[in-house]
Amino acid sequence: MVRKLAGKYHSGDIPHLEVNNNKITKIQEVSNEFAHTFSDNSCSHNYNSRFQSFRSEAETQHLRFKSNNNESYNNQFSVKELSDAISKAHDTAVGPDDIHYQMLKHLPKEALQTLLGALNDIWYSGNFPDSWLTSTVVAVPKRGKDKLDPSNYRPIALTSCICKIMERMINNRSVWYLERNNVITPVQSDFCKQRSTTDHLVQLGSFIQEAFVQRQHAVAIFFDLEKAYERTC
Repeated sequence: MVRKLAGKYHSGDIPHLEVNNNKITKIQEVSNEFAHTFSDNSCSHNYNSRFQSFRSEAETQHLRFKSNNNESYNNQFSVKELSDAISKAHDTAVGPDDIHYQMLKHLPKEALQTLLGALNDIWYSGNFPDSWLTSTVVAVPKRGKDKLDPSNYRPIALTSCICKIMERMINNRSVWYLERNNVITPVQSDFCKQRSTTDHLVQLGSFIQEAFVQRQHAVAIFFDLEKAYERTC
């Protein structure tokens, strides 16, 4: 009960691992094997030479963007933005700093102003706290997979709740700017307010029904990307 109140995450005991027919039982060795597996999933050697050459060339191109830093989305954050971000936060496991959302939701006004001042200092100075770069990584087994294989686990990084509050405030501003200036494509539903994957399902259903009515073929292509999150490129 105390762990739940503190937002602590408990995944139960992790069994031993087996790699190349070798049994790994020591906690430190199990942790190292998970770290090696997760790192390998995001390594550049997963891409072929043609794509790596294309990515290297694309990363050298400069973005066509100019700013005098006087845009509205560069202004300091307000108490309302901070309060809204905290109120919409769901209770999740805490990061290494052990500060959970319930603590932030019950801050008095004076403490809220102090927190807002600190976040605005970070916003203007660009000095990102080193502690926010640290996370507690939890290995969660994939359902129905062999738990002895470290590749059948997915990592969940538990980061600072205060950092995620600031991320939410920045994201709200970014989405507002992108939607107001029609930068987001109208066919995107994910991460858009009042929209979801249901919109795409309804559109696909209508597309298929229209093909039936007109006695035509309806062709659809679905992509299932393996380890898509780790291999974002």
